[in-house]
Amino acid sequence: MRVTSKMINDQVTFSLSRSLDRFMRLQTMMSSGRRINQPSDDPIGTQKDLGYRKVLTEIEQYKKNIASGTNLLSSYDNILGYMNNMASSAYEVALTLSNGTYDATARSGAAAEVQSLLDQIIASANSQVGGRYIFSGFKTKTKPFVESASGVDYLGDTGNIELEIETATKVNTNIVGADVLFKQLGVLGEDGKLETGISGDTLLSDLNLGAGVDLTSGTPPGTFVVKDNNLDINVAVNINAATTVAEAINSINDQLTTGGITNFSAGYGADGNNLKWTTGSTGQISAVTLLSNLNSGHGVDLSVGKIQIHNNDDSTSVEVDLTGAANIGDVITKINDALTASSVNNVTATINATNTGINITDSNMVTLGLKIDESSPNSSTASDLGLVGYIAPVLSGHELNPKLDFTVSEAAAGQTTVTDLGLVGHFSGDMGGTALSPRILDTTSLSLLNNGHGFDLGQIKISMGRQVAYLDLGNSAYTTVGDLIDAFNNCGLDITASLNSAQTGIQVVPNSNNSSFMIEEVGGGKTAHNLGIYGSSDLIGSLMILVKALRENDQGVTGQIVGNLDLGMQELLNQRASVGAKVKRLETTDSRLTDLNYNFTKLLSEVEDADITKLVTDLAAQENSYRSALIAASKIIQPSLLDFLN
Repeated sequence: MRVTSKMINDQVTFSLSRSLDRFMRLQTMMSSGRRINQPSDDPIGTQKDLGYRKVLTEIEQYKKNIASGTNLLSSYDNILGYMNNMASSAYEVALTLSNGTYDATARSGAAAEVQSLLDQIIASANSQVGGRYIFSGFKTKTKPFVESASGVDYLGDTGNIELEIETATKVNTNIVGADVLFKQLGVLGEDGKLETGISGDTLLSDLNLGAGVDLTSGTPPGTFVVKDNNLDINVAVNINAATTVAEAINSINDQLTTGGITNFSAGYGADGNNLKWTTGSTGQISAVTLLSNLNSGHGVDLSVGKIQIHNNDDSTSVEVDLTGAANIGDVITKINDALTASSVNNVTATINATNTGINITDSNMVTLGLKIDESSPNSSTASDLGLVGYIAPVLSGHELNPKLDFTVSEAAAGQTTVTDLGLVGHFSGDMGGTALSPRILDTTSLSLLNNGHGFDLGQIKISMGRQVAYLDLGNSAYTTVGDLIDAFNNCGLDITASLNSAQTGIQVVPNSNNSSFMIEEVGGGKTAHNLGIYGSSDLIGSLMILVKALRENDQGVTGQIVGNLDLGMQELLNQRASVGAKVKRLETTDSRLTDLNYNFTKLLSEVEDADITKLVTDLAAQENSYRSALIAASKIIQPSLLDFLN
């Protein structure tokens, strides 16, 4: 192949152009400081470069989000701290003014102070940051809290503003005002005790707050034992077939009478919510009657414990030592044994025919002329036994009048039948049992409340922010607890009334937290107090109740509010602690993102930044190469006439 001058020229020009390109690229890298100035410089490196830049952009946005969230949370922290200080001041006022030493004037002044504290709390909850209400949820252009004469309403929504602080990681940075000021601190009536009384129709299964009476354990089940300790009579009473209180009482009394105990019976207690044992004295004794029960419980003096049986000239004299005697049987045995040991025949001690005392009988054809005296001037043993005098032929001791002595116990270990009836124990007279605490049902009659005395019910006021309802619970149409519950639930407000979990009272719960909630008295009544539902379940409502109580010089309510204010302060502290935890998380994340930003910036630099030292050397070498190429080209390509003409 023939090499023409044109071919040589083209090749020299192409090589010169390539040398110039390399020189210019190095010069561009030198001026920009970057190794990659266009994708063609390094396609793979460019791909890495774009990935790193994307991550760095995301990190920058995350850090902006964190800065914004931290600023907002800092505002919340300051506001919540201020609110807590206001609530704490109100708490101190309530605690101090609940003391009876303060008068109406002092409480009136305190009412103005608490009202000011309440206004400041609401004003704080209406705070703005950057022209936006920060407690309104998503409705940041809407003022969240609005006061009225009857309460406070929340006009915001429940929206949670979330900021993304890392990939797929979001943090809620706002606080919904209603969750702070209207959060339920408790349930009105949750601990209410309406103290239901019992009636004959009360089911045994409803007693003891629904735990009922044990009628299933033991053999036979539902059995307990009543013992007359004076007469040594035991009666096993079984009430397994009873379902109501009346049936249980009738069954108990029938079985006691049949068993021979006629002076001990079950009935209704005076407290209205209990049963009792009613006793009647028969004056009877038996061999097992304790000496300590005699003489209406004054007993027998055994400090000397000896009696003297003798005739007038003391030719027959028997000293009977009764110091170890515990019951009537011991006394009779000791007397008879002492007479026998002294060869005094046909003189015996026995319980008299009416079982009311001791007789000493001389059955000899000719009586021995014996009499009984105290063994010493300091003794009263014989007198206490009713045995002072002549045996001619019978010494009839006076009536010993034992105090009643009954024991009521379970029939066997593990049974609780009579314990559940509140009638277990040792009884020496009429005695009421323990409270049976029937659970409250919808069907419970209002007349059974307050231990069967009922309540004087009247009008109450229920407030939910601007909405108000008045209920007259003294309406004669209301006869049961269920009627009262229906009245609450049909009052037109968004509330739910029900029996509390312990079934001891009525509780009332607002179904939303968009307003303050209060139940108050009307016209000086005590209906809400009697039902255990007076007050408020949120912080704002509690403060409003406190203001009213102070203005009305109501010491009792002032003391009652203290607990709610304490819970309200705790909730504010909890909210503030939550804010602090979020700030800590944001700070930790920001620190981690800063480290991540440094690492990715370093990786980016390694990909796109030029090695200046090497670049200077390469540029100098390429410049020399280019210059050499120019010189070589000038020698190879000779200018022609045409070149000059061009």
